[in-house]
Amino acid sequence: MTVLDEKEVLFSTKDLSQLFQVEQEDIIKVLTEKELEQQSINGEVYIKKDEFENLINELWFSLGISYQYYEIPEYLKNCTSPWAVTLVKMYQDKFTYPDSISPEQGDYLRALVCNVAPKNILEIGCFTGVSTIWLAAGLEQIGSQGTVHSVDLFNDIIPLLPHHRGYLTNPLEYAQKSVDAAQLSHKVKFYKKNSKEVGGKIHEFLSEPIDFLFIDGDHTVEGCFNDFMLFYPHVSVGGYIVLHDINPKYCGWYGPRYIIDKFIKKSPHFDLLEIRTNPVNYGMAVIRKLAEDRTLFLRGQLTKVGIWQRIKDKPLGNFLRKRF
Repeated sequence: MTVLDEKEVLFSTKDLSQLFQVEQEDIIKVLTEKELEQQSINGEVYIKKDEFENLINELWFSLGISYQYYEIPEYLKNCTSPWAVTLVKMYQDKFTYPDSISPEQGDYLRALVCNVAPKNILEIGCFTGVSTIWLAAGLEQIGSQGTVHSVDLFNDIIPLLPHHRGYLTNPLEYAQKSVDAAQLSHKVKFYKKNSKEVGGKIHEFLSEPIDFLFIDGDHTVEGCFNDFMLFYPHVSVGGYIVLHDINPKYCGWYGPRYIIDKFIKKSPHFDLLEIRTNPVNYGMAVIRKLAEDRTLFLRGQLTKVGIWQRIKDKPLGNFLRKRF
């Protein structure tokens, strides 16, 4: 999408046309009419990164595309706690909907943290920090000394129609400033890293087991599978794993549903509660780890390479279940 020269990042109008599913001529027309700075390279038209947000605002207006926002509940509007005031402001930003969790889902996470009182929270997939603040607010409310460890690549947020329409450069800086404004910086540690990197060196980042694992990162089957297999062994017995976006019918992602159907439901070592969510039923699963499951990792690896389905009901599968 971009061309990187020695001084700046440029966005290709041809690539943007494909991403936004609009005619390239419409983009160039807006650039010209609004006198936004453009550049021609080998016959292709590019726009500077500094002008990108202006282009989006003007292009959406010209095409009759409006921004969407979550409806903010009255209790949140009326709450004077710094974390609540900050969340209200974040929910009014153009890039928040729909990839950040809704106020209803966030409040459920906060209440869950208040009730289970985890010492260590690991969040995979921070986006802009909305869910991070909800989690940290729960710790703050009960006077916990716990910490939210939040992992994300923090790539620039680029509009992806028809749903995601806002633009944000440097989401990590935005998340850090938001946590500071919420007066929760003492409860949060951010890691701009791939979850695989953190999972492979988990003991360098966490000195204690994970009491509360919130997985809301890569929602593909492979991505969610990898995150679950990397981190569930480090969840304490009695600890909780929360999966977001478990209903493909509404969210369009299959990874979390795959984990639930293929592993959680088939193991006696987990309790499962599926939660309906508002305003759209993307869904949330609350999973409690009852005991260590020594077969799960092996079964997961065999499933990954397509072997487990073929052997699970045969002598070898029975042997593995009994042996481990």
